[in-house]
Amino acid sequence: MSSRAGGIGRRELLVAAGAGVLRSIPSSARARGSPASSQIPGRLPTPPTPDLANLYEMMDWISRENQPRLSFLASRWRSLKEWKELTRPIFREYLRYNPKPEPLSTEVISRERRDGFLLEAVNIPATSAYHIPAWVLIPDNLKRPVPGIIAIHDHGGAYIWGHEKIISHPDEHPALTEYRNSSYGRPYAELLARKGYVVLVIDGFYFGQRRLRPEDIDVATAPSDMREALQKLSGIRMNTREWISAVNRLCWHYESLTAKTIFAAGATWPGILVWDDMRSVDYLCNRPEVDAQRIGCLGLSIGGLRTAYLIAADPRIKVACVAGWMTEFRTQLRNYLRSHTWMVYIPGLYPSLDLADAAAMTAPGALLVQQCDRDNLYPPEGMKGAVEKLNKIYAKAGIPERFRGLFYDVGHSFPPNMQEDALAWIQKWI
Repeated sequence: MSSRAGGIGRRELLVAAGAGVLRSIPSSARARGSPASSQIPGRLPTPPTPDLANLYEMMDWISRENQPRLSFLASRWRSLKEWKELTRPIFREYLRYNPKPEPLSTEVISRERRDGFLLEAVNIPATSAYHIPAWVLIPDNLKRPVPGIIAIHDHGGAYIWGHEKIISHPDEHPALTEYRNSSYGRPYAELLARKGYVVLVIDGFYFGQRRLRPEDIDVATAPSDMREALQKLSGIRMNTREWISAVNRLCWHYESLTAKTIFAAGATWPGILVWDDMRSVDYLCNRPEVDAQRIGCLGLSIGGLRTAYLIAADPRIKVACVAGWMTEFRTQLRNYLRSHTWMVYIPGLYPSLDLADAAAMTAPGALLVQQCDRDNLYPPEGMKGAVEKLNKIYAKAGIPERFRGLFYDVGHSFPPNMQEDALAWIQKWI
């Protein structure tokens, strides 16, 4: 589903109605992505008014002045290795988050036997302030170390769940099952484990066990525009559809305050996400069941973006699949930023690197980008432009076969046919 804080589209609308969460969505947010263009037969579509109206021209000028200067396509670069040695530290610096890690441990919270794999709940030591709740899927009958996969869940406005979006639970809430069926069709982390990979899934910051807990906020001292919703939440029975809806809606509203707080504290939201994902790689590489030289990563939506940022920051990833989050930043400015979460923005990055430039730092690692043709979160020219840039980068590096961009006639999702293509790509290159 969509990694957005301010909108919902037709598919999400149907899911919300089926899950009983439609009431959590304000009417002003029920049209997501690019607004419908007025069109008269025989005429070209009328472009929508820029979201910032009179301010858009200034923003567009700024973006034109800030064309990425560190792209590998610039004439100054001849060596992929030299480019990455200079550029990766710069990218890491933009993330503004590099805390001192705690020593890794082997603490296991629980074990559960599943069909074809063992599911372990573990804690990954992160910093002195927090640990990362994680779940490891270990295939049955392993006789030697096997490749490891970092599988990253989506956003979708469903903050109450994290790993549960891609790992099933026997007693899960029907709303969760409906959500997963709509976004994925199946718990794909389990598919990867049954195919012989050790899979690690964490609850990303602000999701699942790491979500904001609106039920713990003091209504009396909360921001005034949140008090009515918080008061209503206190009167709703926990774990009902209405309660899930109310919590998700409040977490959505609190995203902007959370982002402000992160920036004011001296970090970035992507910095926290990427650092935790790199810490996950540390943990996976230290598992005895895992071949540390064969690590892959994939995800949908914010999971796709986290994959793109992780492969930019961490050279240990050998193969990656980005589903539903690859575009040119500049094409988002006119009418598409309204649809996206605060979690995606790295302030100041664009004058150095566009998203495709950053993701290309995984080369010579193999990269598959899976785009959804009916995805209203990105303009078609932005999705196509990013894929074209990656094709050119990999061609210039002399390894065109290690990149592939695929387009699917679906909305924002990662259904089984896309999963099968991702699995085939991983199997080919890992």
